[in-house]
Amino acid sequence: MGIEKGTPVLVAAVDNDRMALLALKGILPQLLPAAQWLWGVGNADEAVAKALNPETRPRLLLVDVSLGEATGVSVCRKIRVRTDRVMLLGITAFSVDTYAERLAAAGAQGIVSKADIPQLAKALRTVAAGGTFAPDSVASVTFRTAADAYQSLTDNGTATPTVRGTDAGDDGAANRAAKLGAKESETLHLLSRGLTYDQIAAQWGVAASTVRTHAHRAVDKLGAHSLAHAIAIWLSN
Repeated sequence: MGIEKGTPVLVAAVDNDRMALLALKGILPQLLPAAQWLWGVGNADEAVAKALNPETRPRLLLVDVSLGEATGVSVCRKIRVRTDRVMLLGITAFSVDTYAERLAAAGAQGIVSKADIPQLAKALRTVAAGGTFAPDSVASVTFRTAADAYQSLTDNGTATPTVRGTDAGDDGAANRAAKLGAKESETLHLLSRGLTYDQIAAQWGVAASTVRTHAHRAVDKLGAHSLAHAIAIWLSN
């Protein structure tokens, strides 16, 4: 699934930071000369809908791993269980080590730091051409091609693609809730009481990004669509 000469590479992005989207759009021609910017959105559900619509489907979707109440991991999984025609590249302002394994498991083709422009250029070209990309710091993580990831997530092509965790009260949700770590459970508990990331961080004496990471891991483990959905699942068990 390489890039045919003369064929533009349709690129889209989902990032809840509007300035980051504008920056990506502006620098994209320098990083990937064959690229054609298709769209940029800040909402996870909108990104999934556009990526699955043949009329707005990009070849390459840049997915910010932190999207407020949703996660880039859940966006990748929702897209990959439905199609192998969109290449997925995770981008982050945090450490790539934090999200690499979960993105790979969700069907993404790679992850790269937003701040490392040379690596970003290399990742864009590699993934757009149908390959996979992992920075040296996460070289042990195996990213699969879109086709291989799709086949794996859909049970070798025989299962009907589904998104886990659609019912906050089912046995599967209860089992996944039991697998949450202590900090992940405590994070959901405190968030359910109305505390913010900053308030929890101050209470624990850690950075707000650490609390956010616990929350995102909880969302992924529960198979939830959003942070609010994860809290609902946790409260029901």
